[in-house]
Amino acid sequence: LPEVAMISQSSFQDSLDGDEKEVEAEPVEEPPLEPSRDAQQMDAHYSLYRRQRSQQSGDSGDMGHRRTGSSDSFPKETLSQEDLSLSLVASNLSIEAETELRTFLIKRLSKGAQFAGMGTIAAVELSIAEQPVACYYCLLQPAEQPAATESDELSKAVVTDYALCFLGSTEKSLELFRIELDKYAQGLQPYLCSEASASEPHVQQYLSSWYEEAVLYIHRVVQLFQEKLSILLRAALSHTPVDIQGADSKIKQAIEWFLCAASLQGLMQEDTLASLCKAMAREQQKAIVVDCSGPTPTVTNGVSNKFCEDWIPSFLNIQETGNPFLIRQILENFKLKAIQDMNSLKRYIQQAESNNYALFKCFVFLKNCGNGEVLLQNVKVEQAEMPEARSVVKVLEEFLHEEGVITAPI
Repeated sequence: LPEVAMISQSSFQDSLDGDEKEVEAEPVEEPPLEPSRDAQQMDAHYSLYRRQRSQQSGDSGDMGHRRTGSSDSFPKETLSQEDLSLSLVASNLSIEAETELRTFLIKRLSKGAQFAGMGTIAAVELSIAEQPVACYYCLLQPAEQPAATESDELSKAVVTDYALCFLGSTEKSLELFRIELDKYAQGLQPYLCSEASASEPHVQQYLSSWYEEAVLYIHRVVQLFQEKLSILLRAALSHTPVDIQGADSKIKQAIEWFLCAASLQGLMQEDTLASLCKAMAREQQKAIVVDCSGPTPTVTNGVSNKFCEDWIPSFLNIQETGNPFLIRQILENFKLKAIQDMNSLKRYIQQAESNNYALFKCFVFLKNCGNGEVLLQNVKVEQAEMPEARSVVKVLEEFLHEEGVITAPI
């Protein structure tokens, strides 16, 4: 397996003097190449429970409320023994394993501080596996609660929520797909409007497909696009819109989730990201059209660059193993390198504000990094309110346009 935390692509950092050495982020640990046999068997297991709890009229401690302010958790609720009981709705675990999981979940939920629709990942020991298994669990509320009766309003309202569990692999591996698991879990909410609908066959089919749809999607996208994956990677970094045509709902969702996973969302400040999206909308970029009606996707208006292309061999080598966790690790390292280069560029631009030689070093870095146009595009938006930096960026744009690094009009 090749080193993926760093790539061989030349970086201008190598040319800096030794007294200003780049501080490199620590590479994220990779999951094992081959998951254990037990982990593979657990990959499609699930359990769904119903909990009905009493709530005093006017009580503000509703689990459906989202977090506000700087608080990271809800106040701990006072739960009665009835509130701690969970009724099984659906599961494909054995009776013994399901009982063990329910005991584990009750202990977890009794501690309170759970966010509705936001999952937690923890290790649980089950008798059907030799090693602890990762358990993703979250609380879900039906889209609509049953209307309260007059007697309920005078005493206590009964609130129904659901505890959903997905089991498989290891904590570190499953943690890589937390956002996708949250999205997939929230997709279950429309089916939770009544006790009968929650146990219907199509709901059980949805639950049993969690690993295929929320984890393995990343392997399907890499397998489908092959070398063309570099176009999606650049689109994600540059916030270029992608129009997916001729694809069924599963393929379309897989591509959209990959683009989201490959973007720098979560690694950049939210206000900067919002400004970038607005700037891209103002420029009215041509959308990349991906046509999936044939055996292999065809791409129109697609643009790639050397930085993204240099990562393709790593993606394709790991794709052959069929391990989605290693593919996701490659993707996270790809994003990490992009962020490192962006931070380096911002520092160089700051130096160039008062040093012409530093300006030349900025130009060399952008020309050789393979991702110059995208990096400069991001930094340009982020430093738009800084006159000195804006003038440096303007000069760099003109240089890079003359050298053909930037092809779009300035």
